[in-house]
Amino acid sequence: MKKLLLLLCTFLMISCGSNSENKKTKSDFLNSVQGTWTVSEIKDITKETLSNHRKTPFIKIEGEKISGNNGCNNYFSSILNIDKKSLEFSHFGETRMMCPDMKISNTFGKSISKIETYTVDKETLTFFNAEGEKVLIFTKR
Repeated sequence: MKKLLLLLCTFLMISCGSNSENKKTKSDFLNSVQGTWTVSEIKDITKETLSNHRKTPFIKIEGEKISGNNGCNNYFSSILNIDKKSLEFSHFGETRMMCPDMKISNTFGKSISKIETYTVDKETLTFFNAEGEKVLIFTKR
């Protein structure tokens, strides 16, 4: 009888845990990425090049709206869909200033427009492309 009770309790605990994950809404996932995040890594850009750049790219997420700076130009978009792993942005708009070095801003822009999945930790937001490559890593401000 004790074994049956233990088995039943274990089953209930497992099923309750999995149901809470399934009940998460778009708002729950949006809340996990809210805030201002500064880029710490960009695929194909060395950390030295990034640290020597005059402006550090960032992303600001407020509700479903995003904005930021790519190292030269300001940009804006919105989040169309977000769930546990996938993330979909609307088309990006941006200012069109000419800066002395456009490598970081161009690479950042190409990378962020191809985001398919993400992970978020307390202080780190990582964006991945369709191939599963880390393309942008941010730290929370």
